[in-house]
Amino acid sequence: MKVEILPIGGLGEVGKNMTALGFDGKYIIVDMGLRLDSIMAFEDAEIGEMSREELININGIPDDSSLRNRKVRAIVLTHGHLDHIGAVGKLSHTYNAPIYGTPFTLELVKRVIREERAFKVKNELRAVMPGESVEVDGIEFEFISAAHSILQTVFVAVRGVNETILCASDFKLDEEPLIGSKTDRTRLKRLARDGLLAALVGAIRVDEAGPTPSEGHARGMLRKVMGEASSSGESVLVTTFSSHITRLKSIVDLSFELGRTPVLVGRSLRNYCAAALDLGLVDFPPELRIHGRPNAVHNLLREIEKSKGDYVLVCTGHQGEPTSVLSRIANGQLPFKVRRGDEVIFSASVIPNPINESNRELLETKLRAQGASIHRDVHVSGHAGRIDTKEFLELAKPEHLIPCHSTIDKLRLMVELGRELGYPSGHLHLLRNGSCLRLD
Repeated sequence: MKVEILPIGGLGEVGKNMTALGFDGKYIIVDMGLRLDSIMAFEDAEIGEMSREELININGIPDDSSLRNRKVRAIVLTHGHLDHIGAVGKLSHTYNAPIYGTPFTLELVKRVIREERAFKVKNELRAVMPGESVEVDGIEFEFISAAHSILQTVFVAVRGVNETILCASDFKLDEEPLIGSKTDRTRLKRLARDGLLAALVGAIRVDEAGPTPSEGHARGMLRKVMGEASSSGESVLVTTFSSHITRLKSIVDLSFELGRTPVLVGRSLRNYCAAALDLGLVDFPPELRIHGRPNAVHNLLREIEKSKGDYVLVCTGHQGEPTSVLSRIANGQLPFKVRRGDEVIFSASVIPNPINESNRELLETKLRAQGASIHRDVHVSGHAGRIDTKEFLELAKPEHLIPCHSTIDKLRLMVELGRELGYPSGHLHLLRNGSCLRLD
């Protein structure tokens, strides 16, 4: 059987993840993502209104022209981050193929599709649970549980007749994920036993020694910092990734432990939390208030302003996004003022690109100028470091290693790690977007 691995996006860059796997001329697409920093460079960009060509030209979505007229049998999504699902509205309609994902991922895909204005997306959405397998036209793919910073993340193992390719772009080896499943080490060992032809492995944190701390460690960090911040009696504001439901659950629980009432404000916070609640994936207290609509946000902030010491304000803005709630507070655009003694906790690292770094620095400067104390990096990553990645490779034992989902320097570091593990040069593949690897 002729096996093809064709990266469309995500190599030499962070984001825009998309890969096609071919088995005797029939293809499975894995992920369809945005490159968020490219889109953020255009302040007035409305993704839903833009054409496929416009977004390709600004490097915002993958250029899938090399896949046109090929027999695509399925679109399979590993998890719900926008750098993996954000281009579904622009690209999926051109393929006569269903879209497969875990229930939480598909719930987020529905929101992407609802916001699409340029195209009608009619692909059928089919839910697959971790641990389940699906066969499409002689190609089987299996969802394998992986710990990450968003719920229901999976590895995708795609099989032809006797060949298996594993897509493992985003994961960590977390023994204390708090909510959701651990990375399924037992299944990875079985893949190794049965013979794994190749694996695409994410390299986004391979430059860090690791191991990446568990989400349980992040909760401990939050407990300490939030406790110290609350003792001042002033405002406590916390911001983190809206998609990180486990982290949000920790912040909510710790707020109540400290005798403060948590409130969540921001459109993306409302969207992600609503999806998780609808599927029963998180148990937030029924009295928790989550607001995303402008009028509701304004009214809530006016209420909180009257007794700020009673609340923990959880809001969007961890990357300093100009339209986020925290940035608008710092700019005096919302009825909530930061004053001396207030505490702002960033439970997120800065995604390393110039736009994010500049936005975060500007936001922190404004908050400090208004008297706030800043707590940075109260956070652990959702990606494996070097030691974790090495352990993953020793578990799965792919015959061929293809680094993915990172900048070229980190892809090269993954190749170096492969050499240290004894991979021959012919089994280490430093690919580029659009370059096809054929394995017979």
